[in-house]
Amino acid sequence: MTGRKGARWTLEADAELRRRVASRQPVSVIAREMGRTQDAIRGRAAMLRIALPSTMRPWRETVKRGPRMPRSIPQPTGEE
Repeated sequence: MTGRKGARWTLEADAELRRRVASRQPVSVIAREMGRTQDAIRGRAAMLRIALPSTMRPWRETVKRGPRMPRSIPQPTGEE
């Protein structure tokens, strides 16, 4: 246990969380160094709409997505 159960988030703590996520620190490190649980970090990041890096798919962070190609919709031929 971290000893901060139910501690309120301050503007400074929010700014620190944003800075640590931007520097790509793992959630476990952020939680340990901020004295909070990993669930607290994930929950606050969700409240602030901060995207955390995925531990399951780390390769996804560098994927550049271009415009999607339109799907071809089969046209009715009138033959049945």
